[in-house]
Amino acid sequence: MSRLAARRMATGPGQAQPARRRVWLTGYGALAWLLTGCQGLPPGDGSMETSRLRTALAEIAQPQTTDQQRERARARYRQELAALLPAALAGEAGPDIRLDAGDPPRRLAPGDLADITPVTGSGPDTPTPGLHRPGLGLPTVARLEPEGAHVPRHGFQVPATLVALPDPEDESRLRLSLLDPRQVEEVAVAGQRVPVAMDLEAPLAAARSLGPGFLLGLRHLLRADRFEGFSNIFFLEPYDPAKRPLVLVHGLMATPTAWHPLVRHLLAEPCLRDRYQLWFFYYPTAQPIALSALQLREALDEAYRVYQVKQPMVLVGHSMGGILSRAQVSRLDLAQAEAIIPGVADLPEDSPVRRALVFTPRHDVSRVVFLFTPHQGSQVASWNLSLWVSRLLRMPEWIRSGISEALDTIDHDPAGHFPNSIRDLSPTSPFLLALSATQPQVPAHSVIGNRGHRCPLEESSDGVVAYRSAHLPAAQSERVVPAGHRDTSHPEVVAELTRILKEEAGCAPPHPGTSLPLVDRVQ
Repeated sequence: MSRLAARRMATGPGQAQPARRRVWLTGYGALAWLLTGCQGLPPGDGSMETSRLRTALAEIAQPQTTDQQRERARARYRQELAALLPAALAGEAGPDIRLDAGDPPRRLAPGDLADITPVTGSGPDTPTPGLHRPGLGLPTVARLEPEGAHVPRHGFQVPATLVALPDPEDESRLRLSLLDPRQVEEVAVAGQRVPVAMDLEAPLAAARSLGPGFLLGLRHLLRADRFEGFSNIFFLEPYDPAKRPLVLVHGLMATPTAWHPLVRHLLAEPCLRDRYQLWFFYYPTAQPIALSALQLREALDEAYRVYQVKQPMVLVGHSMGGILSRAQVSRLDLAQAEAIIPGVADLPEDSPVRRALVFTPRHDVSRVVFLFTPHQGSQVASWNLSLWVSRLLRMPEWIRSGISEALDTIDHDPAGHFPNSIRDLSPTSPFLLALSATQPQVPAHSVIGNRGHRCPLEESSDGVVAYRSAHLPAAQSERVVPAGHRDTSHPEVVAELTRILKEEAGCAPPHPGTSLPLVDRVQ
């Protein structure tokens, strides 16, 4: 708890409030209790703050309280908690307040937290249904900073609801607890079951604000040599062995924050947040696609090894990320690799070029979803402007030296064009041609964009990827949505992905006719 005690909580943006001066009033709590006409909350002799908390609790639990009165009581309760917590964290709250040591996962341990930020204000203009629940307590964002390769740079941002209830060991005192509102939906107050307040939107917003944005994605496209560290898997929250990994793989010129709008909708579904944990693959998107697919394969291997994961994963790839995902569930043998780069069979087995081009399907993937994926490339990559941009891309030295040495060994590409992602996205890319000839070895689903131009489906496009390229004949289902290439949070995209994930998790009936490709909507 010392980590938190050194840091005073903020009761509003940019505001640090000291703990209020305590005024001892013998019997105040008993008088307030009698005025509410409620039974079951022992008054106790305590400070003004604890007496106010008891009074608010009594009004909240009273069946005769109107909705308007109950909401006002909840607001007073939250205000008192926000004012009281800094002193409690510093051990200065007085003898009538005890800070719960925690019992994860239901109750968070304050000693494990780097800091806590109360959720104040009205929240987003358009809150996402399912991420909020009115009720008792002060929603907060708790930050964890455990060690590990899969922890985001600024730690985990997790929801925690602060409540003050009579201490079961001494009801003359109040016990402050940080509850996980996803684990604890109700608490008992004066013999009544009272819902616990929940705000899942604030932790997501905090995680996004601390993560890399679009400009960094552009930078890592043009200057992959400035990508910090190596490609890796990052978790949204601490690893949970009871949940299966849902691995999201971003596309060209993007970062994991591009998934934020979609993630909000996925976590709003209780079934999905109870059964899946979100993993994000973060990589510099200038790299040759086969190399990025190799790095994804190795990052997944490492995560499964470290955490001894027993649950199968679901892969979701957007655009170029879909190609990386397809490579995880497909097979390319040495003969097919020779068609991509003649002479690759002469390279050592540990050569990065050979390992990137020769692979087998993973056995720990149960399903894959392709969002706006150019299985057969995109004509945009063949434009003169795209080819000019591709010449500006800068790779890390370890990639340039490793690949150049291998290619020099087999005297490949005498024109001297160094491979990169833009060249690999061309419809004439040897790697894409070889991969598109394979079949995914797990159930696959396609979500394809159509910007709405009046033309036959076969001639439609999302603005970047043509239908012909995104169409996968072997897909178990196909959904065409009226959306552009980057609109992964379009309502119909969200609906289709939610359907697939619910079906996979066993909390929704199978979609009728999923054994055949399905075009649900054509614009």
